[in-house]
Amino acid sequence: MSEETAGVAAGDRTIEILETTMHIHNLCIERAAIVSYLGKIAPEKQAIALVHALEVGVTELIARRERFQR
Repeated sequence: MSEETAGVAAGDRTIEILETTMHIHNLCIERAAIVSYLGKIAPEKQAIALVHALEVGVTELIARRERFQR
């Protein structure tokens, strides 16, 4: 991917994906399970907990996609 950004929807730049980084601006997540999980974590550790949750989730999604492509 080039340095161009990829927004969530046309004209929306809530999420910008660059070559090696992602920027999330003014993101509102209204999923009870996610809010509950992060709410139980110390505020100073919530950002890294969110990154870890994304890593786990993406790893699982990649594995599922590979299983279904066989």
